[in-house]
Amino acid sequence: MTKQNKAAENGNAAPGIQVVSQYIKDFSFENPHAPESLVSGWPQPETNVQISLRQQQVREDAYECTVNFRIEAKKKDDGKTCFIIDLAYGALAVLQSIPKEQHQAVMMVEVPKLLFPFAREIVASVTAKGGYPPLYLTPISFEAIYMNEMKRLQAEKDKQAATN
Repeated sequence: MTKQNKAAENGNAAPGIQVVSQYIKDFSFENPHAPESLVSGWPQPETNVQISLRQQQVREDAYECTVNFRIEAKKKDDGKTCFIIDLAYGALAVLQSIPKEQHQAVMMVEVPKLLFPFAREIVASVTAKGGYPPLYLTPISFEAIYMNEMKRLQAEKDKQAATN
């Protein structure tokens, strides 16, 4: 019998994340200057990637996590837009035997890590289908995003406490 089976038998299930479903929640690809932007001679665009995370509780042990991407590619010389991608990629995840105080961190770090490869493939595929070379997003440190958000919220809280 494995350790996991013994733990489950004793009522101490091993901690885990079960992704019940993954889905595109919202998606848009704009190619405003096609076919001009696809004609040879346009330089490689400058790409700006913005990422935000959202999570909400659906029931006691289930959450929705959404990784939102806004990607804008523009010509360096005149700032003309090559393409814009808006993607909200989500998942319904069930947390098993994870302490409640760790739920937010798990939903803002671990679940986005699981979703990122799928969102990355969608971005690469749509840029290729839009007539550009595939855009492969570089790996993202969701830990850093989470830590920065926690610092920002703490600073906001400290500022609010100082004004009261």
